[in-house]
Amino acid sequence: MIAALIATLIAGLISGPAVIQAALEPGGHVGASHVSRPPAAATPKIEATPKTAVVNQAVVLIGGGFSAKSVAGGTGSGGRHQITGTVSSTITMGGTVIQSPYITYPIDLDDGGSWVAEIIIEGNSSTLGLSNLVFKPTDTGGASASASVSLTKPKISLDDDESRIGTNVKINGVGFPATNVLSPNSFRVNLTYGSNNLTSVTPDTDGEFEVTIIVPTSALIPSTNTITATIVGTTTTAEKDHSVPAASTSVAPSAGPSGTTVTVTGTNFRAFRTITDVTIGVLTILRSSETTDADGGFTITGVVSVLPPGVKVVSSTVGGVKSFSSFNVLQPDVPPTPTFAPTPTPAPSITPAIGLAPLIDDEKVVRVWHFDPSAQDTPPSFGWALYDPRPIFALANTVTRLTTGKFYWVSVKEGRTVTLNGKERVLFAGWNPVSW
Repeated sequence: MIAALIATLIAGLISGPAVIQAALEPGGHVGASHVSRPPAAATPKIEATPKTAVVNQAVVLIGGGFSAKSVAGGTGSGGRHQITGTVSSTITMGGTVIQSPYITYPIDLDDGGSWVAEIIIEGNSSTLGLSNLVFKPTDTGGASASASVSLTKPKISLDDDESRIGTNVKINGVGFPATNVLSPNSFRVNLTYGSNNLTSVTPDTDGEFEVTIIVPTSALIPSTNTITATIVGTTTTAEKDHSVPAASTSVAPSAGPSGTTVTVTGTNFRAFRTITDVTIGVLTILRSSETTDADGGFTITGVVSVLPPGVKVVSSTVGGVKSFSSFNVLQPDVPPTPTFAPTPTPAPSITPAIGLAPLIDDEKVVRVWHFDPSAQDTPPSFGWALYDPRPIFALANTVTRLTTGKFYWVSVKEGRTVTLNGKERVLFAGWNPVSW
């Protein structure tokens, strides 16, 4: 009894838990044979792997420093401690106790208080809205710790944020519930474009998907539409806007006078639709039935009608969709008024030597004959008159005047073009009829 009292007194001098051995010595003395502290209890720690996850994926929790076998109250084999899943010995996720089939209880701790458990992140309205998830285990010895995992929220992206109707667009999704064969749940994602249902996909084991959709031909031109990915059975969605570009019209050349040939090009209309009209100003250049091609485009060549100068609206209409451009009608080019050299007034008559001077000077003329039908019965010439520029014929020449309006036969050695009596004449080698 005295030994117990002394042990109590000694213990009061030592801070913290201690082991004290006391004994009654011969002579009635009490002695303390050993005073010591027991080893300090380890601090519970927990690590979650992976650090970032998605709903319906598995997370491994690794605990250490929890209740060792030496701590009284173990409910497991050999007195070891457990996380039983009952009462206060559970693992919570976001403050809610994790239940089977997302975890398997009990979780056995080893002699030193270490343990491992695999947990499936349950997909529900709580977890789908979180960006961070906290796990907190508590064992039968009361040891507890916590660890967190970042949750990737659902998100979609497009390989092309703007494209015309009927084109392919690739959608990439991340952060959706993963495919997990160990989970009791499976998830699908419905995709819509505006009010149009597109398709349904199943995310892979990382919660990702890739799918190619066709921009609905019912989409307005132009328009901005929301692509929505909805996790089936939930209200959780991810959205991304996609734009349908406006139809466009271009004109080449962009300016010119009336009568200019132009090429009108249209793009981003609906495919294989009849072209209702293509006008410049108020006048059409569409001469036959035409349709857009597979890409919703067209090319039409036409002539600008007679329009007053100024900028005119160019309008293209296809399937009720209009597009506009412009063409600048210019003043027509007016050629300069030519200035002509005055035509010399022909002389009533002139001597052959002067009138035929251009030919005589070049020694091209051979002989000139003239016939006067009024003298065809008068000898000795019977109406014929001659002119030969050679001196030997000077006395024989009877054509003494070349008179305007009379007819002559002129013989030249070589063909040439020459001005005679104010008129340009084309003469050929040999005989040529010339009206003077």
